[in-house]
Amino acid sequence: MIFRRTSAFYLFTLTAIFILILLSLCLGAVPLSLSDLWAGIRGDTSLSAAKILRYVRIPRTCAALLCGAALSASGAIIQSVLHNPLGSPNVLGMNAGAGLAVILCAAFVPLMPGILPLAAFSGAFATLLLVCALGKHAGNSRAAVLLAGVAANTCFIALADAVTVFVPDTIYSRAAFKIGSLSGVQMDVLLPAALVIIVSLIFTFFLRHEIDVLALGDDSARSLGLPVSALRFAALVLAALLCGAGISFAGLIGFVGLIVPHCARMFVGSEMRSLLPASVLLGMLLLLLCDLLSRLLFAPHELPAGILLSLIGGPFFVMLLLKKKGRSHD
Repeated sequence: MIFRRTSAFYLFTLTAIFILILLSLCLGAVPLSLSDLWAGIRGDTSLSAAKILRYVRIPRTCAALLCGAALSASGAIIQSVLHNPLGSPNVLGMNAGAGLAVILCAAFVPLMPGILPLAAFSGAFATLLLVCALGKHAGNSRAAVLLAGVAANTCFIALADAVTVFVPDTIYSRAAFKIGSLSGVQMDVLLPAALVIIVSLIFTFFLRHEIDVLALGDDSARSLGLPVSALRFAALVLAALLCGAGISFAGLIGFVGLIVPHCARMFVGSEMRSLLPASVLLGMLLLLLCDLLSRLLFAPHELPAGILLSLIGGPFFVMLLLKKKGRSHD
């Protein structure tokens, strides 16, 4: 019965992703036909529709796939390692660290917008290192890491606000990055991030058994001879790499790392060997769907995918809090 449900889940998800990829490539401000799609795949750049496909639609669709996979996998790692259903890149301050790095670059090197993706990636990774260091000094427990992440998140948001006060020209850069959108993404920005995401996912899959043991608790992991601190740090580094690479080209797309792992667990369980691929596929599906809806719901205007995801994620987060409160009373 479980095997049948899991197989049905993967079949449905893969089919839905394929359909959404076709719709994402064909629908938008300028609708494209299947013949235009085929011309673009063949490399016929003489048609304007084919140019739109190659330089706008394909990069945007790839960005949705990569960002959805990266953020959902990052959330699955964080929730498993910290054994907290509310864990996500936001909670550990990675998003805030990336946002601060982008604001600092916009303030001090405004003529070099090309380094903003690298700044976002570096900010997320540096935040992870800081949070782990603070957590180690505070006892190296899961709670210490979470509290350090909350503290870092608050401080970095305040610092970013301070920069915009002293350098008002950075307000637009911060607003654009904070909202999160997949429009205007180019392949030259996607390729480095894609490499980081793919390599990080491979390493995460190799560590799947150790992460499952770590999710049982520190005492259980130590009794089996696992180096708990080093393993937790390695897993969180992979989560930071995935998060930083994803938001480096998409901005602060929120709630994917929170929502998707929970939905995946309902279908495939909590073991990382099943949870990781299921989260990746559901993340792709969710971000493709939200990006497509952002183009079509208010056409010819476009609602950034980050706003749409926040509207979905807010109520979902409240539902999780109420569910957790109900269990604590039981």
